[in-house]
Amino acid sequence: MPGTAHSIDLIRQDVPALQGGVCAVFGSERFLKKLVVKRLVESVAGEDAEFSTVQLDGSHEKTTWAAVHDELSMSTLFAAAGPKLVVVEEADSFVKEYRGRLEKLVDHPPADALLILVVDSWAANTKLYKRIDKTGFQVDCDPPQIKRGRSKKPDEPRIAQWLVDRARSEYEFELPAAGPAILMELTECNFGRMDQELAKLALYATDQSLDNQRIREIVGGWPAQTMWNAIDAATEGKAGVALEFLDQLVRSGEHPLSLLGQMSWSLRRYAEVLELTRRDIRQGKKPDLNQAILGAGFRQWGGELDSASRRLRQLGKQRVAQINRWLLDADLALKGSHSKPERGRLVLEQLFVNMSQAVSPAKGTH
Repeated sequence: MPGTAHSIDLIRQDVPALQGGVCAVFGSERFLKKLVVKRLVESVAGEDAEFSTVQLDGSHEKTTWAAVHDELSMSTLFAAAGPKLVVVEEADSFVKEYRGRLEKLVDHPPADALLILVVDSWAANTKLYKRIDKTGFQVDCDPPQIKRGRSKKPDEPRIAQWLVDRARSEYEFELPAAGPAILMELTECNFGRMDQELAKLALYATDQSLDNQRIREIVGGWPAQTMWNAIDAATEGKAGVALEFLDQLVRSGEHPLSLLGQMSWSLRRYAEVLELTRRDIRQGKKPDLNQAILGAGFRQWGGELDSASRRLRQLGKQRVAQINRWLLDADLALKGSHSKPERGRLVLEQLFVNMSQAVSPAKGTH
């Protein structure tokens, strides 16, 4: 069954019967690639995986075409009648160097050996991609995305379903309805981190129920929760309260650059609301603020819709229009002139103060 599948779909369904040829596992999520390779090996080799699977490091100078070809041609002594698997990890440079030979291999694949290439980059406009998609099998391990206008955003419903299934099948507990959204929010949708947090939540789910607040406490811990409180206070114009929370975090050893990462994810949503409403105006439509808020990534449950609307009014259009510039300036300062923690906190303090109505926004913004 040739073609291209997405990793989170493959993990939930039966793997096609692969007896030989070439398979590509590509994308940016290392955790998903690890899961997919494990799933492929178990499906194809089963109990004989230990004897019929060879793993090579594609970035190593000794992993030449000759070495891979020899492994594909060499039968195993102890495995059963199934195909031999040769997995080339970190194979980007290997593919670049031997692309022509790989194309020939796809056209004339071995009948009793399966080559699995694990790569980061895998352009859809190449001959190799098209040929494997037609005659072999490949798995996309990028986060699933959906189009919103000209941009792409994570497909949160699919990721949420994956989290629910993963919690149920791998860790044997049930996530509450808002659990996936909280996990995506607190981990910035990193699959490896989300899986680690599922494993952590499973330890608590055995003897107590998991509500939304409890998940936030377990996943984010004190620093993350304090940072969310600081952001909430800042966007509500309570700069003094936000600065108190920030002081607690810096005194506890949190680095300003890591705090900025959490701030950036949250604050960019407000800037996205403004961009979505402006897009409606350009298209001759009447802006729908609630739809723009939802489109920017705020949740409909837990009071987020009302909170975001209230905070947008407090910030005002002029301040919201400057958020991305403020964040960029802060990032550059924390990586340059204010890289030391004691100076870095001044950058975050200024960012919080800028959001207060007590401070006039810079002229000339709109």
